[in-house]
Amino acid sequence: MSTAFYSNNVQEGTVKAVFEHLDSLVNTIDALKRADLIDMEEENMVVTTPLPRHDVEHVIYEGKPSPVRWFTLTGALFGGTMGFLLCSITHLNWAMIIPAGKPLVSIPAFMVITFESTVLWGCMFTLVGMLIHCRLPSQWLQKEVCDPRFSDDKFGLILNGLDDDEAAQAYKIIEDNGSMEVFNGTEQQAEVAANQSAPSTEKIYVEPDTSGDGASALFKVTVGVTLFVLFSIFGVKAVFDYALSEELKANKYNYSQRAVAPSYRNAE
Repeated sequence: MSTAFYSNNVQEGTVKAVFEHLDSLVNTIDALKRADLIDMEEENMVVTTPLPRHDVEHVIYEGKPSPVRWFTLTGALFGGTMGFLLCSITHLNWAMIIPAGKPLVSIPAFMVITFESTVLWGCMFTLVGMLIHCRLPSQWLQKEVCDPRFSDDKFGLILNGLDDDEAAQAYKIIEDNGSMEVFNGTEQQAEVAANQSAPSTEKIYVEPDTSGDGASALFKVTVGVTLFVLFSIFGVKAVFDYALSEELKANKYNYSQRAVAPSYRNAE
């Protein structure tokens, strides 16, 4: 891929590595953890893969379960509660004539809506949790991660917050474990400072960075569609309520209590 599409300039205290093979990436992460160069609490490491691989998850989290499961549990509890309340409150407000003295709030009859609502909201919360932990949309990613090779066929590893000695140690470990490319931000910044002291007449063309345009457009489209759906739902509800109230008034029913029953009919 042409270098016009991305930049290998790395900020100070950061080491960026590109891997062609998965086993090299996994071995490098394991070696960096044994050297105490990875701090999982401060999250100073970013790993990118072009496809999901459980090998990477295992070496990073060492078998710990995904935190997304708490989003799923929260959504399932919220959905089940709201589904049952929806049936119960609706039936209590618009009660029909029920023969044989059956209860208005019936657990067996309402379990279908409760189950469906549990699954629906559990899935929606799972999606939100996945987007949050995957840092999507990716408008705020550091520049070292914005390398299109990482979404094509290469694996990426970025270490942040390293001092000079740690950066040099990490550079050597990554290089010894078969990396394709490795860049030390501390050395790069030192070279830039040295080059700036000497004037240069070479003209450098820098292509505009448009890597965030796609994510920005997707975010705007998502917000627009969401607002359109919400306005459509509430708009349809308002029109339906208005049409229903006018029709009931024409048939001499009082709709002020938001319910219809024989006792609500106006006396002629």
